[in-house]
Amino acid sequence: MAALRKACRNCTIAKRKCTVEVPQCARCAKKGLHCLYDLAPFNTAASKPEAKVSYNLPGDTKSGHCVMKTFDPSFSSFPGTCKLEHSNILEMVRLGLLSVQDLIKKRKPAIFIHPGLQVQDGYNHYLTLIDGQRGGVTHPYFDHLLKVDIEAIPIPEALTAVQALIIHLSISLFVSDAVEQAIAEGYIDKLSCWSQALLISAQPKLPPLLSPWQTWLFGESVRRTIIMSHILRLAYYSLKHELCSNCLFFESLPFDKRLGLWMAESPQAWIAAGQVRLGKDVGVQLSSLHEFSRDLDGTNPELSGDMFLTLVAIGHNGGDMISTYGN
Repeated sequence: MAALRKACRNCTIAKRKCTVEVPQCARCAKKGLHCLYDLAPFNTAASKPEAKVSYNLPGDTKSGHCVMKTFDPSFSSFPGTCKLEHSNILEMVRLGLLSVQDLIKKRKPAIFIHPGLQVQDGYNHYLTLIDGQRGGVTHPYFDHLLKVDIEAIPIPEALTAVQALIIHLSISLFVSDAVEQAIAEGYIDKLSCWSQALLISAQPKLPPLLSPWQTWLFGESVRRTIIMSHILRLAYYSLKHELCSNCLFFESLPFDKRLGLWMAESPQAWIAAGQVRLGKDVGVQLSSLHEFSRDLDGTNPELSGDMFLTLVAIGHNGGDMISTYGN
């Protein structure tokens, strides 16, 4: 299997050590260079040579969307770009995203929103979606949401703003109304900008004095929200244009894969799911999307009812995973 080259393009070309930082590595920041970190794969000495696979995947493929398996380094004009099949996989993603509004009304853990996370610093933007009215770009609150200065508000509020935007766009991007869909498509770039701002700001602006459960919930909510913003963009452009970009970066995004932690609805249940005695011992154990899905390849594990893990597994591995989780 190809290893991930954890270096930006400039450092790779110059054959210099790359100290990866966000938004620029240390070397690019010092030299004022445009830093592009695309996680292009390379073969290590321990790696076996792999056949190069074209981006034009066969129409009857039942594989998932692992770009590390389909990446062709010689296809340098569009690095990290892949062609996806039209399949039940994308329908599963769409239905999963559409379930979020209903779950937050019921105060149940949704794909990237957890009712146990206490948003005390700032306004909770997704709460406007619990009034029973359909979300989307026609929602009366949507225009107000767009006026949010994502970099100026407290980080807990910024998290809820990105989450609310994902919900609204996921509803409007997959409707039959061409006008509503076109309006929603115009805000995909805004979602990308907001999720990037969240990625940069979340760690240095972590709310102080949180309990171990709240600290973990906040971090995992940020990680899942960023991943789902990319999944929404990937799914929509795959359906409309049959191509998606930034797949390599997407495969590198981390989350805590331990089963049961996200679905726990109390600190006690969370500690029990972590199989420890104290909350501080649960900690954080991150895996990239690629690593998690690779470890599942060829298996159909019980994912503790966690729709996020299910979508990641199906979207990446496809095939028989759909028959297990797609009904």
